Amino acid sequence: MRTRLLVAAGLLLSIGSSLSAGDEKGENSLAGTWQGVIAIGGKEIPVVFEISSDGRNGWKGHLLSPSQTDQKIPLSLIDYHDRDLNLAAEIIGGSFRGKMTSSGRSIRGDWTQGGFTVPLDLDFSEEAFAYDRPQTPKPPFPYVTEEVSFPNPLGKNELAGTLSFPEKPISPLPAVVLITGSGPQDRDETIAGHKPFAVIADYLTRRGIAVLRYDDRGVGKSTGTFEYGTTMDFATDAWAAVEYLKTRSEIDPEKIGLLGHSEGGLIAPIVAAKREGIAFLVLLAGPGLRGDQTLLTQSKAIGEAAGLKPEMLQLSQQFSKAVYELLTQPNPDLSRVQELGEKFEEEARKLNSEDLEALNQLGPMLEQQMKMIESPWFSNFLAIDPAEYLRQVTCPVLALNGKKDLQVIADLQLPAIEAALPSGKRTVRALPDLNHLFQKAETGLPGEYAAIDETISPTVLKIIGDWIESLW
Repeated sequence: MRTRLLVAAGLLLSIGSSLSAGDEKGENSLAGTWQGVIAIGGKEIPVVFEISSDGRNGWKGHLLSPSQTDQKIPLSLIDYHDRDLNLAAEIIGGSFRGKMTSSGRSIRGDWTQGGFTVPLDLDFSEEAFAYDRPQTPKPPFPYVTEEVSFPNPLGKNELAGTLSFPEKPISPLPAVVLITGSGPQDRDETIAGHKPFAVIADYLTRRGIAVLRYDDRGVGKSTGTFEYGTTMDFATDAWAAVEYLKTRSEIDPEKIGLLGHSEGGLIAPIVAAKREGIAFLVLLAGPGLRGDQTLLTQSKAIGEAAGLKPEMLQLSQQFSKAVYELLTQPNPDLSRVQELGEKFEEEARKLNSEDLEALNQLGPMLEQQMKMIESPWFSNFLAIDPAEYLRQVTCPVLALNGKKDLQVIADLQLPAIEAALPSGKRTVRALPDLNHLFQKAETGLPGEYAAIDETISPTVLKIIGDWIESLW
């Protein structure tokens, strides 16, 4: 589950960059991709700016820090005259001032953020930035990949995805639908340059299992609006995927299962409880506790691991509890959420803590977090108890979690899942050294995801493949 929480720490540690590609390069053209390295605190942080024309004699762009995050941070200011360039990313309190060289291929300048100014030289790149992750599958593939689309009559949207299956199967195949975690996700569940669903689909298809992965509603080629969707709405999209697979002659309709990651690990049991005919479930870092408990334990674990001072962590937990209690009441007064946010910031500024340096940049970030908190998804997620649905699951279940997962805590969530599942064919395992993405990790912090080359542990892939094959 992407980090959906309001913790002061970690909201401001994105010195990132990635901006959009442009037109033909010339001496005075700013459009294109610019790459550099920020050296600070003994670390080198690669940054990439991609800038393009806004069609109105101006510029637009965003930035990304590939080693820290895959989040594209919009540039709030791009001012370029006579080779002098000023950029600002208000959301992280960062800015760049520089001058383009006469060649038009380099910009020499400085990056300023959090009271510090460091040199930053940018060089033009012919190609837009792209991650090189060794596990990302590359064609040609020894199996069929087919672009597909299918309707969700309940959501009144059309979902687009990729169906992969072995060539010339002797008999109808078992199949699995992949369900993404929270936040708008593409069919590969792309995060921090990693494409875990593409890796899982490739591995399982090579083992003779058909795989359907699809763009979330409103993402990629899928229609509909993600912004107003809830977990229950997304469950109808997953069921629509199952219904589509039943129409395919290559697929055995009695052997269709669901694999969900993070929030997808909540959606899968909801579908299995509400609909008949799901053959198996694979829950990867799925929650077993109610939504509000999951987010509180998540924010506490991340805050502690990030070194948040105890007084700030306690204040953040108190604030989060107050917001969650408000939002889980019938017909909550959403204006109170804003009041609570203002009170939190006021109280935080009274603390004698190094964390207060962060609050200088907190304003616009708090505003963004407030919008997320007030979304239909958030209040719905807080009140969902996975046990209600897990108790109704009758098919075999494989539940895995990494012991270094700081977003869905294995020691809390897996026992809850195991206690709720009926007796029967179930396997529940906590795996050492793995984080929320099932990468081998040092700390488990979300900021580490982008810095790790591994997309998903081969051990996890083998466990999933062996378990599914063992069902028949």
